[in-house]
Amino acid sequence: MSYDQTFNNTIAIWTAFGGRGRILFSPPKLTWQKKYYNNFGYTQYDGQTQINVYDNGNAQITVYKAKTPYMSYYNKSTKTWTKVSVPWWNYGEPEILWAGDGVFLARIVGLANIISSFDGITWYNSGYCADAYNTMVAGAYDSNRNLGIISWWYYQTPLYYSFDSLQDRTAWNLVGADGSSVPIFKYLTCHKGTFVGIIDSEKSIANCNTSIPDTWTTTIYEDLNETKYSYIRSINGKLFVMKWRYINGVYQVTLCTLNDSATQIYESNLTHIGDLADNKIPNPQNVIWVEEWGRYALFTDGMLYVSKDGLNWEGVTQSGFTTSYSELFGGAIYIPGDGFYVKGNGYVYYASYK
Repeated sequence: MSYDQTFNNTIAIWTAFGGRGRILFSPPKLTWQKKYYNNFGYTQYDGQTQINVYDNGNAQITVYKAKTPYMSYYNKSTKTWTKVSVPWWNYGEPEILWAGDGVFLARIVGLANIISSFDGITWYNSGYCADAYNTMVAGAYDSNRNLGIISWWYYQTPLYYSFDSLQDRTAWNLVGADGSSVPIFKYLTCHKGTFVGIIDSEKSIANCNTSIPDTWTTTIYEDLNETKYSYIRSINGKLFVMKWRYINGVYQVTLCTLNDSATQIYESNLTHIGDLADNKIPNPQNVIWVEEWGRYALFTDGMLYVSKDGLNWEGVTQSGFTTSYSELFGGAIYIPGDGFYVKGNGYVYYASYK
């Protein structure tokens, strides 16, 4: 089902589904403004402006994409973004590989160390992935088993794991040295005791039990339609993924969910047909769970959508929430009592919601 901004309002979508049921909740029209690095306590370094936003379920942080020894976290007591010293970032630019399950996993660009935090304030040197350096691309963590995994791009040794405490600097174990037993993963997530990943080609999906990080099973296989997958994420007990195909010179991009074993994929009613460099794409990076609504929220260019099941979405236009061509949102968070934050290019969109 394709969509158009001018069509996707609550009544129109309800009508499109035959007028069944009652609309009990309408997504709000919010007032949006842009916030920049200085709004989060950062001083500009080396001309860099990009700010990323992350939520691990317990803590929220903004990460300035530059080599600077600070991190900004949301202080729930003062209700302000507060900058704290993180000397690790003196050694290089920080990049968050995983935010979830009460844990942040990060790398220092140019080094093989894993840095972690539970609250965004205190950061630990949690070990190192020997020889990985710049090629670490994705991570995931299962707090129930205290197990972290890191994928990196190299054809013979694609995955590291550690059951050790994140507060201890130990070597992470390397698996897949035969080049075939463990795939190279471009995206990873943790879902109900299972790691799920999109393999580097983006044409298949695999999973493993988090107790056995070196044994992976392909669950969604490459098909004849050249279907590709991106941005797999576990959000409030549901697996989301973006599915896309190149058909007759244009891209068809659909927001989907997977079952818990990642063996079945289900298409939502949100599909974009056009260019991949378009913020109208329903991207799982921009899906969040809003507890007080009892619904998922999804942000696209000029729109806010809500859904109870991740498949059927209702939307409302958001004035002043637009982007330039080829500028893509890259993550969203919600802080109860404060509001919504959506990462843009060189700024963060913010809407108060209290």
